Order: sequence, then C-alpha cells, then structure tokens
Amino acid sequence: MEDSGENNIKKEAGGGEAMSIKVKDQSGGEVVFRVKPHTKFEKIILAFCQKKSVDPAQVRFVYDGNRLDRNSTPAELDMEEGDTIDAFLEQIGGCC
Repeated sequence: MEDSGENNIKKEAGGGEAMSIKVKDQSGGEVVFRVKPHTKFEKIILAFCQKKSVDPAQVRFVYDGNRLDRNSTPAELDMEEGDTIDAFLEQIGGCC
C-alpha cells in the first residue's frame, strides 16, 4: 500500500489491479491510498491514523453508510476506483 495521488493502475501479481481509495476526514481533508482489492481495511486505517496523528480507537470509518470492519476488503464491499471512505472522530462523554 502506498499513499499517492497517481491515476495510473498498476498490475500486481496475485492481487489484481491496484485501485485508489480516498479517506476523507471531517475537515474535508483527503488522503488517497493505492491498494489491492484484497488488502484488509486495517492497513488503510492504520496508515491514515498515523498520517493524521490520531489514535485508531478514536476514529470511526464509514463506507456507504456502514461502519467498516477492519478485516474486510475493498473487493468484499464491491468498491471501485476513486471510492471514498469517511473518517469521523468519535465523541466521548457528553453534556452536563
């Protein structure tokens, strides 16, 4: 997995074509990852959190209205080139 904005599709042995997946945070910032369809989301989540300097336990990742399972893959969710995952910081505590 590499973090890049490249538009070319690379053929990689055993994993199919690499695809670009965007992770968008609440402030509108985007990070683009080039991953194989069978790469577990855990790798993307950890890379995003490291880049943004946040604790992975405090971020919720959502695709198509559903929270991501760290062990699932883009292929399992039928993701396509350029799809976007939303990242939300979890709120702890409340008012009063």
